[in-house]
Amino acid sequence: MHTTPSAARPSRGTRLGRRGLLVASAAGLAAAAACGEEEPPPAQDDGGQAAAETTPAESPSPEPREITITHVGDTMPGSYPNQMASDDGAGFFAGVRDALPGDVVIANLEGALSTLEFDKCGGGECTYFRLPAEYAQVFADAGFDVLNQANNHGWDAGPDGAIETQEAIREAGMAVCGIKDEVCLVETESGLTVGLVGFAPYTFYTDNRDLDAVAALVASAKEQADIVVATAHLGAEGTDHRHVPEGVETYLGEDRGDTRAFARTCVDNGADLVFGHGPHVLRGMEVYNGKLIAYSLGNFGGGQNLFATDGPLGRSAILTVTVREDGTILAAQATATRMDGDGYPQLDDDHGAFEDLNELAADFGDAGVRVDDNGALIIPGV
Repeated sequence: MHTTPSAARPSRGTRLGRRGLLVASAAGLAAAAACGEEEPPPAQDDGGQAAAETTPAESPSPEPREITITHVGDTMPGSYPNQMASDDGAGFFAGVRDALPGDVVIANLEGALSTLEFDKCGGGECTYFRLPAEYAQVFADAGFDVLNQANNHGWDAGPDGAIETQEAIREAGMAVCGIKDEVCLVETESGLTVGLVGFAPYTFYTDNRDLDAVAALVASAKEQADIVVATAHLGAEGTDHRHVPEGVETYLGEDRGDTRAFARTCVDNGADLVFGHGPHVLRGMEVYNGKLIAYSLGNFGGGQNLFATDGPLGRSAILTVTVREDGTILAAQATATRMDGDGYPQLDDDHGAFEDLNELAADFGDAGVRVDDNGALIIPGV
């Protein structure tokens, strides 16, 4: 397995250790001053009895560290050459920029940041999502830290375009995940390392249909990181596929794998969080072995009407999860969004996503994750 480290963020230092030394030193000086007028008593050999009776003070246990992970679904500000934003994408995230908190903020990049021509359908009719490389800065300016490349549009500019995309993301100061057989490592200000792995049902990524490969990559991430996040483009697409079925899913003749088996394989091999995207609609969430699986975050934004916006196709959610360093979930929050008439992401005051998520939680019985009226996740057993 290969590892792709991101640029490390400076850790927040602590003065507690030094402060403890200073306090101890001051106490020692005061004691010395008090005894300075008298001759010290002669030392006596007590056979080590005094040392044996001395009980060292117990050091307080450090507080467990925690971090917040935020993920959004399918996102692309437009497409070259006919669906380009008039402001070069500067306003694309304006309606949601303040709703993207977290130590690591992730988006599924639904396309290539390259305008290289590529025939991905062997002469057939295909939909291409491509943008110039400078659009990476649009994501960076909005506060994203990681973009996932593993999806059905990530190679829309071919293999050379995929490399150009990776370079553009890194040059904008972000990390890229979803490269085949690679773990993306992100250092956070808390000192915790997050390992991200991306999957899609295609052989030029780590294939979610190959559960042995999935298990190996997640396990590799677990060996290198404190927290492991799996992100995956999987499942059939459209309003007829809002529910997560049992068994293998197919779409337009493509085998897209066993969605539930994939997600649970990730957890079984060390993933602390699993985020899905791809069906273009929200899907339900479940808790499995104490870990959160969100099966699809829906369409977050497709600028210049890149994605359909009718009904469930226009609704999405920003998912924010705070975990301790051992992976324990401390809090989780869904923020309802929807695309406006131009496909730009906006906060949804009607909270349509909450109704979707609560309806779809029934797919997982008692393990289904619901949200309350304020979007806080109600996670069984957590």
